[in-house]
Amino acid sequence: MEPMKSSNTEITTLILALAAVGKIGPVRIKIMLAKADDPLDILRWDRQHLESIPGIGAEIASLIKQKLDLDFGARLVDWADKNDCGITTLVDPDYPMQLRQLYDAPPFFFHKGELIADDDRSIAIVGSRNATDYGRATAARIAGELSRHGVTIVSGMAIGVDSTSHWAALEAGGRTIAVLGSGIDVIYPHNNKKLYNKIAGQGAVISEFYPGTKPNPGNFPRRNRIIAGLSQGVIVVEAGEKSGALLTADLALSQNRKLFAVPGNLSSKLSSGTNDLIKSGANVLTSVEDIFSVLPALKNDYIGPRKITGEDLTEGESLVFEHLSETPKQIDNLVRECRLTVSDVASYLLSLELRGLIRQLSGKRFIAI
Repeated sequence: MEPMKSSNTEITTLILALAAVGKIGPVRIKIMLAKADDPLDILRWDRQHLESIPGIGAEIASLIKQKLDLDFGARLVDWADKNDCGITTLVDPDYPMQLRQLYDAPPFFFHKGELIADDDRSIAIVGSRNATDYGRATAARIAGELSRHGVTIVSGMAIGVDSTSHWAALEAGGRTIAVLGSGIDVIYPHNNKKLYNKIAGQGAVISEFYPGTKPNPGNFPRRNRIIAGLSQGVIVVEAGEKSGALLTADLALSQNRKLFAVPGNLSSKLSSGTNDLIKSGANVLTSVEDIFSVLPALKNDYIGPRKITGEDLTEGESLVFEHLSETPKQIDNLVRECRLTVSDVASYLLSLELRGLIRQLSGKRFIAI
């Protein structure tokens, strides 16, 4: 299917309305668009012609004729215009090249922020929502280094590995894409609003779901295929035996994407999934050079890390950071000097370490770097 030369509001309206008819998933819409010389021809096809399209048949042809609601599609286009939100469809020339290759590529997606041609140089990083310190630190290091080579980081904005990867890409001055399992206007988890806005300003947040769609469990497998589909490879950092990250890994393989897994502690349940992936043939990932050896085209001129200013830190992070220097300081001393709880200081220290501002030494000692 050749992409259109320009976006067309009527075509966007039609595609949004088709998807709402029922029993017409991404594959059937993609087939109809491929069979039409002009997408708007679909409106002019009679029932007999619709029935002749592979995968349509009498029942779905009847549904299209009876239930196609172009006003619904027009209202969505109007909503997007009023809410500073873009809509990209399969017929648009700027539809991501790699995503277009999927047999069930989403016929449309809403987006905050913009996708650019360089986003084809992308890697997905996924893993457990209950990531360990090791998992978060590893995800941050990989995402940061890849970003400084100009690689776009793709993930799902969940807590744990996903959020850590997005933040690390942002702090490195790179681009990142978040794929939602909810409507573009439904931020999930709710406390990721700041991250959502940062990504929209330094990359894109995208969703194939209509506005207002709640983050229902069944949405996330659909989201995961897009995470894998946007990327040249998928990295699994930590994953238990039933982790959703393993589904993304399976989707990556089915889409002929490269799969990487970070080896973990044999005694950790969150390492069982990644270690099993390695046993099954996934590429072992211990540094970004392992990625570049498999996908050499991703390696680019190194971009130095962006200098972080006080405006980038929360009040608690700033307070702890001000009490650190090149002289090692133990966490107990920081608790007393900052007059914070052990739990809060530990949380701020982890955040500062992931941002590359401090380093932990043996004996729970920390230094500014």
